[in-house]
Amino acid sequence: MMARSLLSPHSHSYLLVLLLPFTTSSAEAAFSLSRSKSGTYMPMTRKPRCFRNGFLPGSQPPATQTTATKNLVGRQRTNNLNLRGSLSLSMRSSFGAPAEYTGNVPDGPETTSRQALEAIKRGIADGQMFQRIELMLPLIGATDLDDWPGGIRQQFKAASPMCESILKGLRAHLRFAGGFSPKILDEGDATVAWESEMVTAILFPTAESIDYISKATTAKGDDHVVILINPQWNKGGSNFISDFGWGASKAKAEKLIDSFEYIYSFEQRKQGGANIKFLKAYPEKWNILATEDDQRFEVIGITDKRPEYKEVEQMLKASYPDENIFSRFQKEFGLTNDK
Repeated sequence: MMARSLLSPHSHSYLLVLLLPFTTSSAEAAFSLSRSKSGTYMPMTRKPRCFRNGFLPGSQPPATQTTATKNLVGRQRTNNLNLRGSLSLSMRSSFGAPAEYTGNVPDGPETTSRQALEAIKRGIADGQMFQRIELMLPLIGATDLDDWPGGIRQQFKAASPMCESILKGLRAHLRFAGGFSPKILDEGDATVAWESEMVTAILFPTAESIDYISKATTAKGDDHVVILINPQWNKGGSNFISDFGWGASKAKAEKLIDSFEYIYSFEQRKQGGANIKFLKAYPEKWNILATEDDQRFEVIGITDKRPEYKEVEQMLKASYPDENIFSRFQKEFGLTNDK
């Protein structure tokens, strides 16, 4: 069967999405992808170059599954309560003086994928069928001037092994027949969907993907899980025009995407001279962390929704009101070199 490349023939690409069913036997062919060096990706601003802090995901074996997601939901609600305990925070203050975060912060793409998979499974067990996740991607071919000189297609190379890991885990967890069939929705934007009888996952969806997403949410019944992975659209704001246009079409598109629950997110940004990480793993709230060395983390805020830029700015001011954030880390974590 013909294979279509998302990269040009001159890009040293082995990145192929084969239009084959994603079964156990064809898994390697369907995801003929390279593993990259460990790194980080922030979908907002300039990124540091590597993961550091160790992580051992606290998960438990899933309860006995059936071939129907509906039955899976009912059978796992009790077991789900135990899973939640593994992600609980050491402190619950939502604002004010920071405390050290003692939860699990991923140290690379493999641990990020495993943590995302566990959150997705807990969401399904609670009946969350429309899910959104944000994955921090490992850098590939970064330069001093640009983390992603190859643009979105280069990011696809980094994201695909993570998607492969998550989808394989979901297939094993839900135990459905057949497999995933990759489908290229937009080659220019590297938008790809993986379709199966119980799950549809869309990587890098854009505003042009809305019709496909809408059909995916209705075509296969209430038990069908739809997962949006690292959406690329902009809903607009004070300085931007929405990718969804305006008027009734904009309202309809935003109503659809707002129906997707944030199930997992691991992102980071530079703000106020600090390295800020966003960590959300269902059913926990958003944990906003500050770190100097990617080894230790302070919780500067816990929120129900993903915080905006100004909210994070307020968290930083409330957490470090009287001194520079870096001197705070030096004092708290003993980073000074005493002679």
